[in-house]
Amino acid sequence: MANITFQTAQAALPAPSPHLSVRASGATLAAFAVISFLLCMLLGLAAPDWGLHRPWLQFYLGLTGFDLRSLALGIVQSIAFGSYAGTAIALLFNFFNRRFG
Repeated sequence: MANITFQTAQAALPAPSPHLSVRASGATLAAFAVISFLLCMLLGLAAPDWGLHRPWLQFYLGLTGFDLRSLALGIVQSIAFGSYAGTAIALLFNFFNRRFG
């Protein structure tokens, strides 16, 4: 007769700890900020009386309106601010997840 072994229960493996990629998070938020900036600027061109583009003009340095210089400067600042925010969020999440997760 053959020696047969049945496993009645599998050993539970610990779930891997979630980890955010710092580079992916920074690139994602940078892309989101650029897309949001461009959409708001397009809306500002289509409907300037609504004033939805004014927060970009207030919070981004050097933006003067709807010229190419302001557009390029806004894109650069969107990349910088989004990268900073995404990187900071991922680093903080990974730190606190290791500490308390």
